[in-house]
Amino acid sequence: MGEGPTLTTLRLLALPLTVWNAGFVAEELGPLLVGTHLHRVQGITVDVTGDPTEALRRALRRRASAGRGVMTWTVRGDDSAAVGLLAVDAFGRRALVSVSIGRPYRRHGYATEVLRALAGWLEFHGSVLVEARLRMGDRTGERLAVATAFVPTSIVLPDGWRVWYRPPPS
Repeated sequence: MGEGPTLTTLRLLALPLTVWNAGFVAEELGPLLVGTHLHRVQGITVDVTGDPTEALRRALRRRASAGRGVMTWTVRGDDSAAVGLLAVDAFGRRALVSVSIGRPYRRHGYATEVLRALAGWLEFHGSVLVEARLRMGDRTGERLAVATAFVPTSIVLPDGWRVWYRPPPS
């Protein structure tokens, strides 16, 4: 899978994260993502007690150099401002996806729009089962999952995350 393509929607552009742009992306997004746990399943966290930009820089550089099955995108709005992150970790024929949108940009449908684009791209490029993991009781995450055609499974991981999957297109 490599770096991944540039994903486009009507209002958004998702640009692949690289080792070379990870620092710049962290500078842009660090202040917007303070107090959020980004892609916790995929190892991106922002330390709210220290410098969020430095913590994000380390996490993004680690992901950018992680290898073929790990891809991350910077989500940009129509004014080119960074609004969030999109991530996928591929394991064989399965792809774990997640999205985090900065607080000032929430409730505009950005997460739904970019997650649909990513899931569609993954499904188009092979018979991949697309899955997400949501913390039990996360109503916002559940609404996003339903809006992007994910359905819950009975699988609950020991740390309180439920596995959701997107049924393959028929």
